[in-house]
Amino acid sequence: MRLAARGQAGARRPAAAGQTYAGTDRQVRGRLLAVLRESTDPVAQAALDAVWDEPVQRARALDGLVADGLVEPLDGGRYRLPLS
Repeated sequence: MRLAARGQAGARRPAAAGQTYAGTDRQVRGRLLAVLRESTDPVAQAALDAVWDEPVQRARALDGLVADGLVEPLDGGRYRLPLS
């Protein structure tokens, strides 16, 4: 019976607290992708640097996006979304 699995009749367990979004690598990745999505041309490194102040975290996020195939690095320190 479903109610029995919940414990007391109809009582629900509190939702598990999830990881906060603010300040996470996920947030940095989202900001970097937003810049790339908004541009029709390849984006210079300086434009990506402007969206997040912490250089180590920003570099880690960008490296992860490249490794995941979501961003293509180009010559001259420019980046774009994959064409295909």
